[in-house]
Amino acid sequence: MNTTIKTKGSPEAQTVMVYEGKAPVIQEPKILGIAGTLDAPYRWIEKRLETIQQLKAHVIVNRNNLSISLKLEDKDAFGDTITGKACFHPVFLIFGVNSGRYQTTYELAQLFKMNRSHFENQSIAMKLVTELQNFKAKVDSEIEKTFNNRGDKRDLTAQVVNSNVPEKFNLTIPIFKGQPKQKIEIEIYINPADLTCALVSPEANDMTEAYRDTMIEEVLKKIETAAPQIVIIEE
Repeated sequence: MNTTIKTKGSPEAQTVMVYEGKAPVIQEPKILGIAGTLDAPYRWIEKRLETIQQLKAHVIVNRNNLSISLKLEDKDAFGDTITGKACFHPVFLIFGVNSGRYQTTYELAQLFKMNRSHFENQSIAMKLVTELQNFKAKVDSEIEKTFNNRGDKRDLTAQVVNSNVPEKFNLTIPIFKGQPKQKIEIEIYINPADLTCALVSPEANDMTEAYRDTMIEEVLKKIETAAPQIVIIEE
């Protein structure tokens, strides 16, 4: 709103600007926290190296959690943090490989049916679906119990399960986000108590351990080369 004011001794009018409404809110600086794939800290350094004060930054490595964190302006309460973490790929998690998750044969059949594109061969997937939906198992058990008047006791149960479910098959899936698909051998374990099934892969476990050792070292080497003055600390 404009207001015109005439003052004594001055033939000219003066214009005073009067603003109505709420004053703008003063915003505090925001702390930037970004999380991404394992190489996220290096990608940040690579593109913004000129803006980083290396002696005021540090990197924390946690191998157990498969994570690398870059802290900028480490003595500033508003210093930014960029964290990279190796996360299992959603497809790998869907199958529950090495998770200890047991499912009924019907549940496993539905899982395979809805995710058949991740099998080495879709015809193998549908064959597994049919076999799981028509699951048949023959359980032979032998129980031996003996005891005597001296307190000695023997309780032995032997059980053999024969079923039509194959022991192994192959999936073509990525294990970690940002990594390419790999052919992985999967085994089907059957719980003798209730005949539920779990998916297990020693091969995938070996790949996970190898990734832990090689990929973290690869990212750290890139950071050291790009920004040698940033201190790297192992947790």
